[in-house]
Amino acid sequence: MTFLETLHRHLGALRERNLPALIETLPSNELTLITSDGGLVRSVSEFIAMHRAWFAETTWTLEFDLVSLVESSETGVALLRLDYRDVPPSRPPLREISYLTLVFALRDGRWLMVQDQNTPVKSASG
Repeated sequence: MTFLETLHRHLGALRERNLPALIETLPSNELTLITSDGGLVRSVSEFIAMHRAWFAETTWTLEFDLVSLVESSETGVALLRLDYRDVPPSRPPLREISYLTLVFALRDGRWLMVQDQNTPVKSASG
């Protein structure tokens, strides 16, 4: 599978809440996740647990727009603009725009997501 195919698989797994497909794009033990609130996660098992809980929520949608793509023989980097929307049952609707940087590395013939950083876009009024 190419870097671009793996990226599409990873993004599709997020959009469809497909945890097994997401796991197929991850390394076996360590990665770097920088969450939108500045948290740092290094273990794949913690990353999976966070996504399992998030995928269990059914009121959100996520759209991606590719901003840039850089690929070398062993590294692929995608910058995406995210549009996250949620309509939780007992809270006001939520819409968050952010930039997501995903770094993939070619390891043993497979492209694996090794870094994920989500940076919120602050509104012009805030």
